[in-house]
Amino acid sequence: MGTRYEDQPAEHWAGAESLDPTPVWKQYLLIALLLFAGLIAVLVVALLAIAPLVVAPPALVPGDRLVLPIADLPTVGRSPNRIEPSVSDGSRAFYLARPTQGEEFAFRAYWAPTVGDRECPVDIATLTAGSAVEFGYIARCENVFGRVFVFTSRGAAREGGYRGLDQYLVSMSDDRVIVNLSRVIQPSERTGGPVPTGIPQPQAP
Repeated sequence: MGTRYEDQPAEHWAGAESLDPTPVWKQYLLIALLLFAGLIAVLVVALLAIAPLVVAPPALVPGDRLVLPIADLPTVGRSPNRIEPSVSDGSRAFYLARPTQGEEFAFRAYWAPTVGDRECPVDIATLTAGSAVEFGYIARCENVFGRVFVFTSRGAAREGGYRGLDQYLVSMSDDRVIVNLSRVIQPSERTGGPVPTGIPQPQAP
């Protein structure tokens, strides 16, 4: 046989206060606080997003984005500009380049044949192939790998089997260049393919 509720001892009964709902004003207050916190979060995200567009260049804004004046971007085909974002941290130095119209690059000034290896300094060089001349790059790895590595104006390796130069993400507006130092684009390592012949020889710029 079952036991009915009214058969239970009085000390087992729940008090009347347990049936009272949460006061309505507390529910409204909680919803208002959540909405306010959401608005603050949206405002912070919006301010961070537009910061590179409103600060006066040069400036480093939250998110590790470096804002440079458009004058720091070389004209098409001219020698790249070396940029030092921080005097105390030379490892983030890069070359701002514009090999052709509509192509802007920020190549890191350090490179290694394999990600994680000891890095070598990268310099600008003039590459010649017959009568053609262009600005390229040389990774001076004599003290690390016993040789130098040559790259085109677009950062591609001139020899098979090696990856290209690492670079930062670049965007532009009418009066400024924005380089995202928090995003390094690392080319994948090449694992095969013939070594091309007739590789241009680098010359001092």
